[in-house]
Amino acid sequence: MKKLAMVLSIFMVIALCSCGSKAKREIVRDNPSTEIKEALLLDDVAGGVSLDANLDRLTAYTDVKIASDVKGSVFYQTIDLDEYMNNRLKQVDLKVLYFNGKAPSNDVTEFLKVMNNKEYGLTEEKVGITFNKTEKMSDTLFGKLSLKYSISIPKDYKVKENDSSKLVVAYLPTFGIYNDGTQDYTRVFILVPIYYAFTYESSLSSYTEGMKEYQIVLTEDGLLPSQSAE
Repeated sequence: MKKLAMVLSIFMVIALCSCGSKAKREIVRDNPSTEIKEALLLDDVAGGVSLDANLDRLTAYTDVKIASDVKGSVFYQTIDLDEYMNNRLKQVDLKVLYFNGKAPSNDVTEFLKVMNNKEYGLTEEKVGITFNKTEKMSDTLFGKLSLKYSISIPKDYKVKENDSSKLVVAYLPTFGIYNDGTQDYTRVFILVPIYYAFTYESSLSSYTEGMKEYQIVLTEDGLLPSQSAE
């Protein structure tokens, strides 16, 4: 009995130590700069529509919201490729963009799973834009959204003497929430690349129809600008 009591005592100490050392989750919130918040209508995104309309909020859950006017929230930026192509550019990495470097990567991965869900995830139809897709030169990323998506430069995409080489990238602002069943721990905006096109200045409009332009300027940390950095 004494040995049994000793074993139980040791077990309880170990269990108590284990519980006491459990790391607390950090609460993560975004505070976008005023300019980008207004330009991309981020208030509408945060107060928008959940992709999973049947989300069970009685236990721990992951929620992803998009603007009620999702088409109006999509924007594109262009990148001049001439200089890079002359340096034998082989591929381009399209990355998810954050405001907050503390956004847990596991939460963001779960947000992307929601966006890629076959039943209720993002689709071209849900976004409401018919993207110009040509073999090897442009495509949508629905169903394969990831933290980093690498695209190879098409072999027949060359620098033209009188026409600038351009990469068009379309982004969709989303808002991700992780709740452990008691409170929201993560509430962050994620700008997700959903479309790309290798084109030229002369034909740019063929790949940007139905979208507004917004040129992203990241901070030195590679993040979207926040109010604390204004």
